[in-house]
Amino acid sequence: MAREFGGPKAPKVATAEPSNLSGPRQMDDGSNLSRPQMSVDGLGNPIALDLNKPDTAPNLSAGDKTMRAIGAVDSGVRAVANGIPFMDRFAAGMGALTGIGGERGDYAGNLAKQRAEDQRLAEAAPIANTAAHLIGGAMMPLGAIGAAAKGTGLLAKTLLGGGTGAVFGGVQGVSEAPDLTDAGDVAKRGGKGALLGTLVGGAIPATGALIGKGYNVLADTLIGAEGMSRPAARHLTNALAADTPAAARSRLDELGPDAMLADAGPAFLGKTQGAVLNSDEARSIGVGALNARNDATNRRIMDDVNRALGPAEDPQTVTNTIRAHRSAVDNANYPAALNAAPDVQTAPILAQLDYMIPRAVGMERRALTNLRGMMMTTERRPLVDTAGHPQYDNLGRPRFEEIPVNQQDAEVLHKVKQELDNVIQYDAPGLGIPAGAVSRQQGALRMMRGQLNEALEQQVPGYANANRQSAALARRGDAVEAGTQYLGSGKTTPSPDRFAGEFGQLEPGEQIAFAKGSRGNIERVLGTKANDLQALKGELQGEGGWNTAKIATVHGQDAADDLMASVERNAKFRDTHNKVVENSQTAQRRAAAENMKPEPPGEVPLINPNMTIPGLIGAGGKKALNWAINGMRADPTAQYGEMARILTAQGAARDRHLDALATSLLSRDTNRAAAPAIGNRAALAAALLENEYLRDRAATR
Repeated sequence: MAREFGGPKAPKVATAEPSNLSGPRQMDDGSNLSRPQMSVDGLGNPIALDLNKPDTAPNLSAGDKTMRAIGAVDSGVRAVANGIPFMDRFAAGMGALTGIGGERGDYAGNLAKQRAEDQRLAEAAPIANTAAHLIGGAMMPLGAIGAAAKGTGLLAKTLLGGGTGAVFGGVQGVSEAPDLTDAGDVAKRGGKGALLGTLVGGAIPATGALIGKGYNVLADTLIGAEGMSRPAARHLTNALAADTPAAARSRLDELGPDAMLADAGPAFLGKTQGAVLNSDEARSIGVGALNARNDATNRRIMDDVNRALGPAEDPQTVTNTIRAHRSAVDNANYPAALNAAPDVQTAPILAQLDYMIPRAVGMERRALTNLRGMMMTTERRPLVDTAGHPQYDNLGRPRFEEIPVNQQDAEVLHKVKQELDNVIQYDAPGLGIPAGAVSRQQGALRMMRGQLNEALEQQVPGYANANRQSAALARRGDAVEAGTQYLGSGKTTPSPDRFAGEFGQLEPGEQIAFAKGSRGNIERVLGTKANDLQALKGELQGEGGWNTAKIATVHGQDAADDLMASVERNAKFRDTHNKVVENSQTAQRRAAAENMKPEPPGEVPLINPNMTIPGLIGAGGKKALNWAINGMRADPTAQYGEMARILTAQGAARDRHLDALATSLLSRDTNRAAAPAIGNRAALAAALLENEYLRDRAATR
């Protein structure tokens, strides 16, 4: 049947009745099926049927038309089989065995007859024959593609495809040998077929990859993004592909509605820098938007902190308010208890003082002595003689004397206790000594203060309750001050765990007061360090994140997270601003300096002292050519202003742009996924045509 890879064309065999078209054919049941005789011309020569044209033969009977249709089908099958190695030999062998289509036992005659029929078919219907022949010859390209698919790289695919093509080509070449017993001719044809198969099979992977890439590039150039030009969309879609849509969306969600695409990833930042650096329009748009956002940094942080922690109050104002309230409470509670108080017995306290005073020195002894004096008073009693009789003066009036006695007035003793508090708690002047005089000698005074307070609480109804309310308010005032000092990184700073334990022991009112002091201190830090966001971040985080953990203990974890997120968010905004705007200013100064030069940098003036006539003509021609080329070339920065507007958009506009770019990128991915299959199909078609062309070329040699 078919020849493959250079088999010689079979010689024409003269037959009165061409095979499969005329003459009786014996059927399986022994009957004869008469075929109509082939049409002849006026000289008796057979007229070849053109299978590439529709059946227009006139005056054909129904039987003639049926047999003609059967012949067309037979020719199509033959043309397909013609591309399959050894099919002509197989048909000849089957004919020799069965007698169908030839003479039983005459293999050589049948083979010659098959090849003659193939030759006749190729000449009678070249287009249909070639098309069907391509189908039969597709085994080699298909096998090469299947083998190449197992490779992991282009080189591996090429080697596998070429190897498979060599095998198929060798087999096809051998099948074309007229005489398989002629070893030299068989080897020659097999080698030639293997070489051509290697070329065809090895070219398929590279051809498919090249076609696939070409398709991908062409398809990508046709993809745009809603709301933007194709050149801008191409730049920005590339950036999104580099930063990845998932990462960009996650980053923007984290940064909030004030974020821009310029903040979404390194590739988007690079596009922003490139656009701003190379276009005045983009510089005006991009720098303007970034400056406006940067100018609002302090306000934005303050708003975030107010939402997270609530409005701030000045700690000193809070403390003064607590103290004023405490005074009002004390002024109501203590007089109510002291005005109706019984006498207070303090003899044990005075006895203790009498023991301690001789053993004290310096200011402590002076303070204890003065304390004893405050706890004593005099009582006016009638003067009596030794016998106990009252004494009178010369006018007959009773005589009196002042006798030292223990102070029993509860109100006076309460004031003495306050005097002790001034010295002990506040290092204020008191007990007749200057402030701080006994800051290191307060042990005895503290003991005396405790005994005096205990006596008042035990002997004066209502005094203990007044003490409890006053002390609670005092602790709240102290908590406000502590809230302004707990953040730090010094050696004495408590760890987050220790601080949490201490804070948990405070009463609810004290915790509220502490939080007010903390909020006020954070406001102070924001006011002094908001312009230096890195310093602010360090102040609020502390070494190892201790301060953040403490803030979470006082204000809650969510509030602490929101606070730090605001700082991180605005630090990122500031970083984008600095990287784009500062570099832009440098480039703008450089561009301005270059534009003010008489000649563009790097160019030689047309007129100069070393000028020659040929040089003038050459330089003038070069400048004219450059001018013409530059005039025809599209401005590559034309879309940079549009890109800057997109990259610095915020809120809903930013999200629309991101969605459009994500859709564009998805279309690209679809093209990229389809490109290999399209490339392989195109390469297969090219390989089939190449294979057929090489076979025809080889057959003519």
